[in-house]
Amino acid sequence: MNKVRVLEVFDSLEISGGVQMVIMNVLRNIDREKVQIDFAVYDLPEKDSYKEEAESLGVNIYKIDNVSSHGVFSFYKQMRSFFKEHTYDIVHAHNLFHNGIILRAAKKAGVKKRISHSHQSFDDRNYKFPRNFFTVFFKALNNIEATDRVACSDLAADFLFGKNKPYIFIPNSVDFEKFRIEKPINELRESFGVSDPSVRILAHIGRFAKQKNQPMLIEIMKRLRNKNCVLLVAGQGELREKFLNTVKKEGLQEKIRYLGLIRNIPELLAVSDCLLVPSIYEGLPIVGVEAQAAGCRAIISKHLTKQVDLGLGLVDYLDISDYSPWVQRIKEILSEPKIEIPTETILAHLKEHHFENESNLKIWDELYGIE
Repeated sequence: MNKVRVLEVFDSLEISGGVQMVIMNVLRNIDREKVQIDFAVYDLPEKDSYKEEAESLGVNIYKIDNVSSHGVFSFYKQMRSFFKEHTYDIVHAHNLFHNGIILRAAKKAGVKKRISHSHQSFDDRNYKFPRNFFTVFFKALNNIEATDRVACSDLAADFLFGKNKPYIFIPNSVDFEKFRIEKPINELRESFGVSDPSVRILAHIGRFAKQKNQPMLIEIMKRLRNKNCVLLVAGQGELREKFLNTVKKEGLQEKIRYLGLIRNIPELLAVSDCLLVPSIYEGLPIVGVEAQAAGCRAIISKHLTKQVDLGLGLVDYLDISDYSPWVQRIKEILSEPKIEIPTETILAHLKEHHFENESNLKIWDELYGIE
């Protein structure tokens, strides 16, 4: 049986990225007897990379030059050459404004199915000339060259494709089995350095970047200095050192504890009372869905899509222009016992909203034409 050959084009194989997590989750669960998935990426980091795992799952990985560093015409020429050397049935681009260039090169090479995938709902660089001029052009090119439009949320679709454009909604999925944690809660708490059962735990998981708005976490914790709680922060990124230096400057090392880049996210959320997501923009913060999968409350920026909410009564949306409502809501949550929701109820809500792996994978199978 001939396999469907799919090329996924995206930025980097670093494990801290949300797009990478989505693609790897599909790779792990899709029927690899029916589909051959390969990667073309801008960046192949030496550490904290999915490279080894992807190759073990049969992926051919190709390093390509970035548009930003080599220019539009050189990038397009590179992609034309790439598709002359490599044959694919489907090209699936995850590179936002670069998607149109990639898909045009694929079209010239005879690729019939060309998918543009939007994972982002805003980019503050767009409003600076001349970038604004070029983004209008690239959005138009994207809509012309894509045979299929996919987005992780309504806001992400509107951002890349335009208002009211038809698109396929594929939310980022969650492997719910990882949230069936059997370790005693006190043992989990100790593994994160919080052995005192009276200390309540807040959590933040995300890449240290401007859009994630981590400085707001410091302002919140300054106002919770006298509360019996800690904030556990996980992730990497270019603004990490600046964040940690500010934590030290404010004398908050005991209140804000940095965990680094972790893989045991379900366990962290299982011990947490509330996840904080103060992002300025995101396509869809999958960590908010993961929090609900763990039965953990989440306070999320009101600027993010409401499609995160599974209807379990665990999510609050608040404005990020003012710290006070966040502090007040956290105090209320910390004054209450943790909500206990039956596992099967959570799973049913995940399936209903297509965030659970099996129901989510059916959409990917249909997109790739896999029976």
